[in-house]
Amino acid sequence: MPIRGGLPPRNPRFAGREDLLSDIRTLLGNGPVALLPAADHQLGGTGRTQLAVEYAYRYADTYDLVWWIPAEQTAGMRASLAGLAQRLGLPEARDINRTLGAVRDALSRGEPYRNWLVVFENANRPEDIKPYLPSGAGHVLVTSRNPRWTSELAQAMPVPVFDRADSVDFLRRRLPEMSAADAERLADRLQDVPMALHQAAAVRLAAGWSTAEYLRRYDERAAELAFPTPIRVAWGLAADALSAASMPAAQLLEMCAFLASTPVSWQLLWAARGRDLPEELQPTIRLERRLRAAMRLIGRYGLADLDPSGERLHVHPLVRGMLAQELSSERHAAQMRAVRGMLASADPGDPDAPTAWPRYAEIVPHLVHSDALGGAGEESRQLVVHCVRYLYASGDYDSSRDLASQAVARWQDTVGETDEQTLLASFHLANALRAVGRIPEARGLNAQTLRLQREVLGGDDETTLATANSVGADLRMQGHFEQARLLDSDNLVRYRRLYGDSYPTALRCANNLAADLRLLGDFRGAKALDEQTLKHRSSVLVENHPEIISSRGALAFDLVGMGDFAHAAEVLSVPHSLDSDHPMVLLLRRFVALAARRRGQAHARKLAQANVDRFRQRFGDLNAETLGAIVGLANCARADGDLEGAHRLLERVVARYHAVLGDDHPFTLAASANLAGVVRATGRFAEARTIDTEALVGLRRSVGPDHPFTLSCANGMAADLRHTGEGQQAREIAADTLVRSRTVRGSDHPETAACAWNVALDAGDDTAQEQEMTALTKAYGENHPILARAARGERLETEIDLPPL
Repeated sequence: MPIRGGLPPRNPRFAGREDLLSDIRTLLGNGPVALLPAADHQLGGTGRTQLAVEYAYRYADTYDLVWWIPAEQTAGMRASLAGLAQRLGLPEARDINRTLGAVRDALSRGEPYRNWLVVFENANRPEDIKPYLPSGAGHVLVTSRNPRWTSELAQAMPVPVFDRADSVDFLRRRLPEMSAADAERLADRLQDVPMALHQAAAVRLAAGWSTAEYLRRYDERAAELAFPTPIRVAWGLAADALSAASMPAAQLLEMCAFLASTPVSWQLLWAARGRDLPEELQPTIRLERRLRAAMRLIGRYGLADLDPSGERLHVHPLVRGMLAQELSSERHAAQMRAVRGMLASADPGDPDAPTAWPRYAEIVPHLVHSDALGGAGEESRQLVVHCVRYLYASGDYDSSRDLASQAVARWQDTVGETDEQTLLASFHLANALRAVGRIPEARGLNAQTLRLQREVLGGDDETTLATANSVGADLRMQGHFEQARLLDSDNLVRYRRLYGDSYPTALRCANNLAADLRLLGDFRGAKALDEQTLKHRSSVLVENHPEIISSRGALAFDLVGMGDFAHAAEVLSVPHSLDSDHPMVLLLRRFVALAARRRGQAHARKLAQANVDRFRQRFGDLNAETLGAIVGLANCARADGDLEGAHRLLERVVARYHAVLGDDHPFTLAASANLAGVVRATGRFAEARTIDTEALVGLRRSVGPDHPFTLSCANGMAADLRHTGEGQQAREIAADTLVRSRTVRGSDHPETAACAWNVALDAGDDTAQEQEMTALTKAYGENHPILARAARGERLETEIDLPPL
C-alpha cells in the first residue's frame, strides 16, 4: 500500500475511459502529463479530475507514494507540498520556499521513494507550478482548464466527452432500472458530456423522474436559454429540483458560489450561524445535524461531491460559476456579505498559534472568491490581516507578501492609507518583504508606516509600538545599533507604562533592547535586562516556550561577552523539549559551541559544524544568522589549527556579508578582521595589514573605538605592524588597546588578559610576562590551550564572535 496524501475518494461509479487510462500510463513514462478540456468543451465538465482520481487508485500499487495537490491557488498548493515534505522526512525550513525546493529535489533524486505519483489538480497557471515540478523516475499528472501548457512542461492530453458506449454504461450503473434505449436517448440529448450525465442521473434518482419526464423538462429548459449547452441545462434542472425539495439547501449551495472549489467543511459553514442569513436558511445553519443533512441533499442532486464521511462539500468550478450568474445583483451582494461574515466568524483569532493553522489553511483559499479584501466591515479586514500573519508565521513568506500587498493596495483606495487596518497590513507587508530578502523596501515601508501611525494613532497605540519594534529590527540590520537602542528604549518605557513589566509584548521589547546593548558591546547592561526578562518570561509563559529559550541563549551570550565562559555553559545546559530545528534552538546550539570553544574544549568544532549544517538547511547560506554561525565555525577551525579551512569559510562569509549587509556594516568589518587574523597566521602579514587597516577604520567609524569588535581588530592590527617592521606603532596601538579593554571589559576579562600578555611580549619584559601568564591562567582556567600558545611565546589573538542581529 503506497503512502497517500490528499487523494480524493474514489468514484465507485466510474465507468469506461479504458483507452484514456492506458494512454496516461504510457505517456507518463515520457514525462509529466496535463489533462486538458477538449477543444469543443473549453470550460470543462469532461471528467478530467475523475479520470486523474481513477488513475491514481487503479495504479496505486505500482507507486511507493501518491500525493494529490490542490493547485488552483498558490497558498494551498504550497501548504500541500509542505505536508509532503513531512512525509518524506525532510527537515522543515523557516522559509517554505526552501522546504518546497527540498521536496522537488528529493523526489527528483528518488529519495526516499523512487516510484511516486504527484497530481496537481486545477493547475490553471502553468508558471505557478513550474518551480515545483520534480523530474526523475516518478510521475507527474496535472489537471487544468488552461490550454497553454507547452510541451516543455508537460504533454498535453485533451479529455473528450464519453463515447456512446461509456455514456450508456455510466447511466445504467447509476440507474440500474434504466433500459438501454432510455440510456441511449438521454446520452444523445446530453451529447455524452460526463458532468451533464452525472447531474441528470442524480436528479432522476433524487426527484424520481422518469426518463421521459426528464427529457421533457430538459427540452423546456433548453428553449428558455439563448445558448443552451448540456451542462447548463442539466445544471438548471438540478438546481430547480433542489430548490423544490429544500429551499434552505438551495440557499446553502448559493453561498458556495462565493467559496473556492476546494472542499468546504461543515464546521466552516456552521460558522455562519450567527450571521445575517435568509430567514429560511437560519434554522438549517443553526443546528449541525440540519446543516449536514442539507449538505447530503446537495450531493444527492449532483450539484456537489460529498466526502464519504459527510464532512466536506466540494462544488465544481463550473457549478460555482453558473450559480453566481443566476443570482440577481441584490442576491449576489447579500450572499457575498453572508460568506464574508461566515469567514470572519470562523477566524480563530490567533494566527501565531500552530493549533489555529489548520483553520486558517481552510479559510485562506476562500478569500479571493469571497472578495474578502473588498469587505466593508472591519472584521473582514481583520480576518485578512490574520491570514497574512498566519502565512508569515507558518513560513510561507511569498504568499504572505502577496496577500498583504493586495490588501494594502485595495484598502488605500477604499478606506485610505491612514486607516488603522491599512497601516497594520503595511506593517505585516514590511515583515514579509524583509523575510523574502527585499530589505530596502521593507525598511522604507516600515519607516513610512511608523510615521503615519504616530500621526494618526499616537505613539502609545499598540500597533504603533509593534511597528516601532520592527523599525528597530531594520536599524539593527543596517548596523545602526545606537539608533535602534534609542528607539527600543523609548518603546520599552511606553510598553511598561501601558501594559506592565510582564506583558509578553513588553518582554519582547525588552529582549530587543538587550540585543541592541549586546550589539553595542554593553554586555553588562544586556545581561541585567536579559536576566530580568528571563525571570518574567519564566513566570508568565509555559515551560519550554520558545521565548524562554531565546532569553536563556541571550543571557549566555552576554556571559560569554563578559568573559564568564563557565557560567554561560551552565545557563545553556538547562534541558528543553523544543524541536531541534526550531530557530531558538539553533541559536542556543550555536552558543553551546561558542562556549565550548571559549573554554578550550576539543568537541567545539564538531558542535559548530552540526549547527552550521542545520542553519544552512533551514535558512540558507545568505541568512545573517547562518553567516554568524559560520563565523563561529571558522573560529573553531582556526583554534584546531586548520588555517586553510578557516580561511575558506571566512573568505566566503565576508563576501556574503558584503552582499547581504553591505560593505560598511559592522558585521562585515568584524568578519574581515577575523579573516585578517587567519591570513596573518599563515605568514602573509602585509595582506593581513591591508585587511585590518580597512576594517579598523570602518569599525571606529561605525561602532566607535571602544567597541569590542574594534578592540579585537586593533589587537590584530598591532600584530600586523609588529611583523611588518613597524614596531613603535605596533606598541602604541597595543598599549592603547589594553587601556581601552581594561576600561570597557574590565581588568579580569580574558581578552584584557590576552592584550596585556601581548604588550608584555612586545616589551620583552620577562617579569611582566610572568605576571600576565598568571592573569591568563586565572582568566581562562588551568589547561586551557591558550596557555600553551603563550608559553611558546606567541602573540594571542582575540577573535570576534558575532551576536544575533
